[in-house]
Amino acid sequence: MSFKSNSKKLKKIIIYSANPFFDTWPKKFKLNEFNNYGLDVECWSNEKIFFKPENIKAATNGSKEYLYKDLEVIKFNNFENFENKVAELNSEVIICIMGLGPLNNSDLDIFNKYKVKYILHHLMPHPVVPNTWFRLKHYIKLLHKRISNHKKKPFLIIGSGIQGRKQVFKLYKKNFIYKSLPSPNILWSKEKPIIEDKYIVYVEEAADAPPDVALFGLKNPNYDIDGFYRRINDVFAQIEIWTNFRVVIAASGKYNYNQNPFKGREIIYKKTSTLIQHSELVLGHKSLGVEQAIVDFKPLILFKDSGFSKLKNKIIHNLGLVYGINSIWTNQLNNSNFKKNLQVKINNNKRVIEQYFKEENINGSFVKNFTSIFHQL
Repeated sequence: MSFKSNSKKLKKIIIYSANPFFDTWPKKFKLNEFNNYGLDVECWSNEKIFFKPENIKAATNGSKEYLYKDLEVIKFNNFENFENKVAELNSEVIICIMGLGPLNNSDLDIFNKYKVKYILHHLMPHPVVPNTWFRLKHYIKLLHKRISNHKKKPFLIIGSGIQGRKQVFKLYKKNFIYKSLPSPNILWSKEKPIIEDKYIVYVEEAADAPPDVALFGLKNPNYDIDGFYRRINDVFAQIEIWTNFRVVIAASGKYNYNQNPFKGREIIYKKTSTLIQHSELVLGHKSLGVEQAIVDFKPLILFKDSGFSKLKNKIIHNLGLVYGINSIWTNQLNNSNFKKNLQVKINNNKRVIEQYFKEENINGSFVKNFTSIFHQL
């Protein structure tokens, strides 16, 4: 997929989300650079319609930098204002929907009413555990979702990996264009190291106050915060003894630590992928950040914990099965299961990359591939 633009007039693109524009995915998409690719970008959000103000505030309490600020975000107060704005759009404008409103998708009804051209995404394919019974349940769920997707009429869907392609064609009727892109969660180019000496990286998950949980007014899936930090620090200490490498904390920026709960270990914000690229070993739970370890063929250990909810531990366990590794309970780490997880299965990683992150013959960065689509339409 090549980039080509000879037009002097910038093509109008609207990035729409029913959710607040948090800092993570817009940064990965590099929306502020779209102008360089001949695209005029507007960001629209219906967060004020679909979410309680106190929940939005709670989701951002952990970090003042978690809300996206690189570009202005147009926020609508009610459906009347939103519909009036949609009605003004000309036929050349393309809307990229990053997240629809819950329940009956009232925002989608308005897009369909005015027959605007919109794109849907499936850039994070559902992990499929290599188990016959799980696969059967998985595909039944996709077929059920296909029925509930009857209102969705995208002219284009973007996705990542073989699974992204397979799942999209089960989720939607086949009257759309499909484009396969490299995952935006992966840093595909090699960056300069941040730390000169050898180290181990731990990908944290804001156990104290997960913002997504707060946004939806749900209960924190981490029930025993103090106990969790005690156990995970014991894990770090033991691994540091076995390897003679220090553990560095990679923080997403969703939560800023006023007090360091990792016994003084260095915390580095918003550099997770780069830290993983140059690490000796990656530790984590279920964060999307650990995907970089698969792509860069780093040893990876996923930890379950007794202070996590049953669902969270199940997700961690299943993710380990998808990646071809065994997840470990924080209080059951020993030298034997530690050494087993140090072995990187190259062919298995290659399979996971192709299945979930990038199909064969897809080259270049996510941004270059994504922006080039708009000039081919």
